[in-house]
Amino acid sequence: MLVEEARTVAQAVQERLSADILSGRLQPGARLRLHNLCTAFSVSMSPLREALAGLTGLGLVVQEGQRGFRVASTSDEDLRDLLDTRVRLEIQALRLAIERGGAEWEASILAAHHQLMRHPRTPDKLVDEEWERLHRRFHLALIEACGSPRQLSFCLALHDHFDRYRRIAVLRSGRHPSLRLSHAELVESVVEKDVERASNLLTAHIRESAAAFVKLAGPEGFSSKGNGNGMG
Repeated sequence: MLVEEARTVAQAVQERLSADILSGRLQPGARLRLHNLCTAFSVSMSPLREALAGLTGLGLVVQEGQRGFRVASTSDEDLRDLLDTRVRLEIQALRLAIERGGAEWEASILAAHHQLMRHPRTPDKLVDEEWERLHRRFHLALIEACGSPRQLSFCLALHDHFDRYRRIAVLRSGRHPSLRLSHAELVESVVEKDVERASNLLTAHIRESAAAFVKLAGPEGFSSKGNGNGMG
């Protein structure tokens, strides 16, 4: 296999594994057995190891020395750290976006919000990939004008990890979180360039979401069992 082909295969495997981890199909702490993964994805060991190395760098997979790989664990402590870090970086990005964004940026937020509102979640579909895509697009639109591609990439990575907790909580409880704060309030404050109100609303929205995840997760919280669905 040519080097470029191997990289393409590795990227495809990484994307599929990432989707399985973020969606909750691969449970926190689940062991990832290399030979089983090679069979499942019809790939050789080399691109698989490259894919796992990429996921390790993203914090979605953990290498345990000579013992192989596991899906990254979850915990209440990790969610708190993730929450605080997301708030710090995303609020800073929002403030910069409000300062630097123009009419085109405002239009993209309104469009993203409109599309999201036209595709509400329903009780019969706990994981709706189209809603996930539109929800991610909306939150990206809010901070897209911040002017820092690196900060945007950090914020998106944190958003992925945050959404992983939401999906786990939703699948465990069998229902969606109920939030008081609406996206519409946030859009209004951003378009009006009310920096303080927008910052406070986004902070409250993120923190309220995390609190809802904890409530949905139940008494055991987000402790990883290590025996969930895996490639083992």
